[in-house]
This record gives sequence, structure tokens and C-alpha cells, in this order.
Amino acid sequence: MTSLLHPGMTGRIGRAFRRPGRLRIEIAYPDRSGEVRVLDGSEGWRDGAPASGPQLAAMVLHAARLDIPALLAEKGRKLAERGTWQHEGKTLRVLAFEVGPGLEVEAGIDPDTGLILRSRSFTAGPGRPVEFVTSYSEFREVGGVLFAFREGNWANGATTGETLLSRVEVVAGPDQGLFRP
Repeated sequence: MTSLLHPGMTGRIGRAFRRPGRLRIEIAYPDRSGEVRVLDGSEGWRDGAPASGPQLAAMVLHAARLDIPALLAEKGRKLAERGTWQHEGKTLRVLAFEVGPGLEVEAGIDPDTGLILRSRSFTAGPGRPVEFVTSYSEFREVGGVLFAFREGNWANGATTGETLLSRVEVVAGPDQGLFRP
């Protein structure tokens, strides 16, 4: 992965996700810097310290972005039509939903393929708003599930980096503390 916070460096990222709302991200750079972010439902930690406010909201939104297809299909979930986006020469249909109080996700869906090619997630409410935009490409099937192996990332309008996945595994079984600090 590349990051605006580490110019000129390519880091490694490991992500584990489990529905609903469980996420572990481990980031490491060649200069030995990095971080660990963990989300277990409504509780989160960053490098072992409890996360709250914008840090926790960012983790909740990240987990929701990884879960967009299932969240869109979830029975009883309230969806809102948000028009269209232009993205790389395609007109995407935009559907939106809440993932928590003041936390929303919009999904840009290619009506020809059904692929989610772009997402926008944001905090809506008092305080400083935060917006994350992700573009998805290089789709490959793993274990019968389609994954985007390339993600472009922006926060509040600024490029924050790119994530290229080299491997995706679909694993069944117990977490054994993976989603705790």
C-alpha cells in the first residue's frame, strides 16, 4: 500500500474482516513504523488504546465499505436512491444507507455489471465531517466471492494512497481474539 503519510514508501497491509462490524488492520512500513486498528462492533482500538470519535467512526466506516454487498442485500435495511455518479466513463447508480448514528455509506454501482466501482462514506452530524472515497478495480473471484484487488483512497478530497491486494483468503472458523486489542 501507499500512503500520503509515508511518501515514497510502500507498506504492507493485512486486513481481517468478519460480519457484522469486526475488522483488524495491521499496517507496516520499511522504516518499522505502522499501526494496528481493531474494531469489534461498537468498540475500537488503535495500537492497543481505545479509539473514540473520528478514529472510531473511520474504523466503523472502513468495515462497512468491506461489507457493502451484504449490507445492500440485508433484509429490512433502508436504502436511499442518490442519483448517479460519473466514474471512469461509466454512469453509476448510487444507493445509500446508514451504518450507525451519523454514519452513512454510498455505493456507486455499475448497472451493466452490478459491480460496486466506487464508494463514499462519511460522518453526517455535528463536529468536523469526515469523508472517505474509495474506487474499486481489478476484480477477481476467491472462494466464489468477487473481490476488488485494487483500491484508490481519498479522505476529505485529498488522495491518501492506494491499496493493492496480492492475496485474499476466505476463512471459516473461530476468531480466537483476532478482533480484540
